[in-house]
Amino acid sequence: MANNAMQLLYICITLSAFAWAAPSANEDDLNQDTPYMKELLRQAKAAEIESFMDQKADPCGDFYTFSCGNYERINSAMSMQVVTTGVFETLTNGLNRKILKMLNTAHDTHDSPEDIQVKHFYESCLRIRELNSTYNQKLRSLIAEFGTMPVLKGSSWKEEDFDWLGTTARMAHRYGITPVIGMEVNKDLASNQRNRIYLGQQDFPLEARSMYVDNATAIYRQKYRFNIQRTLQRSLGVKMELAKKTARELMDFEVDLAHGLVDESEGLDLSEMTELLTVGEVHRRYFPTLDINRLISISMGETITDQIYEYNKRYQENLVEVIKRTPKRTIANYIFFRLIWEFVETPSDKPEKQKQACVDLTKKFFAKNLDNMFYRRYNNEKSSREIDNMWRQLKATFNETLRSSSALDWIEPATRKLAIDKLEAMTLEVNNYAEDNFTEEFADLNLQSSDYVENVRQTSLLGAKQMREMLHQPAKPFEAGSQLSYTPANILIENTIKVPVALLQPFYIWSDVYPNAVMFGTLASLIGHELIHGFDDSGRKFDAKGNSNDWWDERSSGNFLERRECFTKQYGRYVYDGIQLKESTSQSENIADNGGMRLAYTAYRKWFDSQMPGNLAKETLPNMPYSAKQLFFISFAQIWCNDAHPSVKALQVSTDQHMPGKFRVIGSLSNFDEFSKEFNCKAGSAMNPSEKCLLY
Repeated sequence: MANNAMQLLYICITLSAFAWAAPSANEDDLNQDTPYMKELLRQAKAAEIESFMDQKADPCGDFYTFSCGNYERINSAMSMQVVTTGVFETLTNGLNRKILKMLNTAHDTHDSPEDIQVKHFYESCLRIRELNSTYNQKLRSLIAEFGTMPVLKGSSWKEEDFDWLGTTARMAHRYGITPVIGMEVNKDLASNQRNRIYLGQQDFPLEARSMYVDNATAIYRQKYRFNIQRTLQRSLGVKMELAKKTARELMDFEVDLAHGLVDESEGLDLSEMTELLTVGEVHRRYFPTLDINRLISISMGETITDQIYEYNKRYQENLVEVIKRTPKRTIANYIFFRLIWEFVETPSDKPEKQKQACVDLTKKFFAKNLDNMFYRRYNNEKSSREIDNMWRQLKATFNETLRSSSALDWIEPATRKLAIDKLEAMTLEVNNYAEDNFTEEFADLNLQSSDYVENVRQTSLLGAKQMREMLHQPAKPFEAGSQLSYTPANILIENTIKVPVALLQPFYIWSDVYPNAVMFGTLASLIGHELIHGFDDSGRKFDAKGNSNDWWDERSSGNFLERRECFTKQYGRYVYDGIQLKESTSQSENIADNGGMRLAYTAYRKWFDSQMPGNLAKETLPNMPYSAKQLFFISFAQIWCNDAHPSVKALQVSTDQHMPGKFRVIGSLSNFDEFSKEFNCKAGSAMNPSEKCLLY
């Protein structure tokens, strides 16, 4: 059901959740196969592309401004009252419209029994106000399952009766909720046909270490603290002054814990963050403060004899010290607050806003069900064929590159051979869950439209039970919840690229009436980005079978690290909204941006050169004075046209492993000679610097 942070150890995604002009809510009506409609769609695409461009800007000075200079004015995040705008937000909005339509439609012939239960969950969210005074009591009943919460008991709360580790373990066993220290069952990194336990940091609501420790993100900590206070007041009936004091204590405790989180700018790979040990070995590291034997046996409901993975030892080492210096009362309040946090939803006064919030919550718990429901209703064979065709062309092109003795001469022949083996084994699939047995998965659920808290409780009970059972079952395909609903992803542990169902929607970035230059610049660049992830900082540590295995020889690995340093320096020089970007060791996303764009262009050029002149008539767009190859680069740039609300720009820099859209464009294209050739950029110009970074 819902996913956990440690699941994301072995997934590389194209972008963060950070608008294009989009089809209307009646976009299905556009799908008319007539010459008139085809020409109309081509003209609409040309008008859209031109509307975002600032054609007075010098493409050799700043290609992002040239391609996206008017985007911010048309799709202002501030005026739209959203966090960010961009192509993926637009794709998600289109998907959400269809999901809303599905969820708000009376049960029909498309609905399976499981679909109906998902609709009941959504309906219970819409009806949350009907719980009224019983909401508070339901949350207090959840707390009572595990003990008493000091802020509710006052002076009658007895510190000596509280066992924080046992309470956390019982919550993990019953509901899969893991305050303070986390544990889950997932695929074994080194042998992906089986599952193992992973022990490590809890899920953090603000997610990244920088959100808890950087001065630039202090405002988000203040907002989160206020949300804690408001939840204590509204949902548990705590008086304002006590709620304010308790919220401050809980926030300070969480910040203290977060100092043990991984600093993502260090670029640590999986082998440096995980260690395979016996339960006893982990236990001895942290006893007596952390009784790992007891934590795991209670959480799993059995004694574990297999080895487990310890993730991010730094977190557990910090946790030991934090527990020693923190009052038990604070720890207890924190653990019980994190329990009810999973069940709290504040209804909106605006019906449309409430509907969207309930769609988001339904996605949180049932993302794959919604993707499957969408696929069964809106499956577009044309888009599936386009994606498959792109994939075959990209694989063939990169295969040729790997086999070339000159193109990648910095990789030794033996390692290149292993890279070819990995590429040939790599697969691509649309993330539609068509093979999942939802009837089996929902066997223990009875979701009703009247009680949101009970529905979340049932769903959490089932999720915890299913996770425990995974330990004794063969590994199943990797899931990452709603992450995989809106962005392509390379699942490193499976050597598989997953394409979201959102990309099946026509006219946003693809259509068979658009020039191939547009298709390759957008769709192929995105898929190429994911392909290159299989050979970047993290991906190169997984082999053809998807197992964690460093298959690179020493010389080739040294050359990789030396070339990566060029990207570290290049992207560390950029300044975004007055903020100097961090010089991060991790360059996975920048490597994938550069390599994916180059790969897509090489594949497009091969296709272009193989065509008879008469077949290239549609390779330009009506009334646009750009060649087909120039149109490729403009289309690529416009994937990353975006605007961010001023209040989140510092957040974007602090937490996102991806560059802001502007630098994803100018960084990649300024490294590419073919781009400079097509736009006649003089040597030494901003988009054609003398020093260029190159890996793939």
